[in-house]
Amino acid sequence: MNLKQIIHQRYATKKYNPNKKIPADLIEQLIELLQYTPTSINSQPYHFIVTGNPDGKKRVASSMASDFFIFNHDKVIDSSHSIVICSKTSIDRNYLTKTIQKAYNDGRINSLEKVEQQVNQYMSFVDLHNKVEHNAKSWMGKQCYIALGYLLLGAAALGIDATPIEGFDSKALDKEFNLTEQGYTSLVVVTLGYHADDDIFASLPKSRLDKDDLFTFC
Repeated sequence: MNLKQIIHQRYATKKYNPNKKIPADLIEQLIELLQYTPTSINSQPYHFIVTGNPDGKKRVASSMASDFFIFNHDKVIDSSHSIVICSKTSIDRNYLTKTIQKAYNDGRINSLEKVEQQVNQYMSFVDLHNKVEHNAKSWMGKQCYIALGYLLLGAAALGIDATPIEGFDSKALDKEFNLTEQGYTSLVVVTLGYHADDDIFASLPKSRLDKDDLFTFC
């Protein structure tokens, strides 16, 4: 399957087949894909909650129990797996040191002196977002949405249906998984699996604005 086929085949699934599960090896590929998501200054300001069992999915779906979000509840319950993408609420020097020390251990940095130099350089960039632009939360969230894009395209490439969901009570989900205490907040839930035969959205044609409306070529 080429890229054009993938982008025209994928869609936001509205109804899943609860009896069809994603093979474990494909889930592992998606987990590795998320692990290797590119981020600004390799900050990796996220955490992923992955569940493929009924109890875990019920915990995620509990954030969709209110009238505002109940329409998303069954997507989680009937999906094969669900992934919660969580964003860090802050980045400090200790966390940057951890990511850069890992880069040293992996051979991307060739001296401990450069580790310290890079920590200082990257910390100044974080301070720019914290103290000058005052947009650190937004900046970290954008890195998480890069992971979301990776996940949606990667799932489609593997023949897996997916649905990105922002319609949930993030405060309730943060409480359910003790995210605040760990320095994270939930941003988006992604359900994964295979659509039900009676999901009418599976056969609808795509509708997007024309290229002339979306692109400027110069």
